[in-house]
Amino acid sequence: MGSFLYRRFFAAARAAGRTRIRCITGPGNRDSLACHTRMGFRPEPGDRTDEHGVPVHRDYDGPGLDRVSFVRDLPGGPGAIPPVAAP
Repeated sequence: MGSFLYRRFFAAARAAGRTRIRCITGPGNRDSLACHTRMGFRPEPGDRTDEHGVPVHRDYDGPGLDRVSFVRDLPGGPGAIPPVAAP
């Protein structure tokens, strides 16, 4: 369901003239890290690297609330990312 919603968001973003998407997740959320990587997001450099080699932004959401920042370019023009059927 998450990838379906993201793909719809990508299409809407492209239709609005956007070429890049950014998102964040917690460094301990291994499932989210894997999902975003599979969807073509790249981790952005952080101010440290965790024990798994993931770049982390220390205190991104406040003291002790580290986050991983991702970026994904949107190729092509509006509608270039085809919609997918709901699961």
